[in-house]
Amino acid sequence: MHSRQERRAATLELDFVGRLLRRPGSLAAVLADIIRALAPISVVSAVLAIGWVETAVMMLVFLGVLLARAAALPAGLDGATCAVLLAAAWFSVADLYAQVAWIDLATHFAVGAVLAALARIMLERWDASGLTPSQGRTTVASVVAGALVGAALGLALSVVWEFLEWWGHTYIDDTVNVGYLDTLSDVAVGGLGGLIAGSVLAITSRGRTR
Repeated sequence: MHSRQERRAATLELDFVGRLLRRPGSLAAVLADIIRALAPISVVSAVLAIGWVETAVMMLVFLGVLLARAAALPAGLDGATCAVLLAAAWFSVADLYAQVAWIDLATHFAVGAVLAALARIMLERWDASGLTPSQGRTTVASVVAGALVGAALGLALSVVWEFLEWWGHTYIDDTVNVGYLDTLSDVAVGGLGGLIAGSVLAITSRGRTR
């Protein structure tokens, strides 16, 4: 006989595939899928015309937009996640972070927000202990808890991003911008984005299905 853990893992796998392959149920969902379709196009473009580093970045974005679909995000958030991740990648390819100072922080804020929201909802889908929001009325405590979880996720994901930037600067291309103030500011705005996203999710979580 299969253990409870094995049965739950199988169920999660089926849910993941089912959500990934589901048909869009609204115009907003169709628009999100249209934006998502730009990710594999970006991968092919990077392979054929740009370079292997950019190809790796685009493949990470492709993974991100697939996870967004598998998480069954609300259509608006799904489309925003796809658009933000694609924009972040193409801004890097176009070297806009070096050319326009404010784009770097704005992108870290936006990416921190959408990735924290994605991670939070995926944890809810997987019924992570202590992180599933109450299905009752929204309270100050639930919003504060949601904000703190969102901030923690945003900070953690921002640290991963900064580590990848350091790795890229050290081992691949020393033109990748790294530095003490740059790292701190990027992590800070990523955490702020996560905090705001967590607060919004906590406020709007009532009645959201798992």
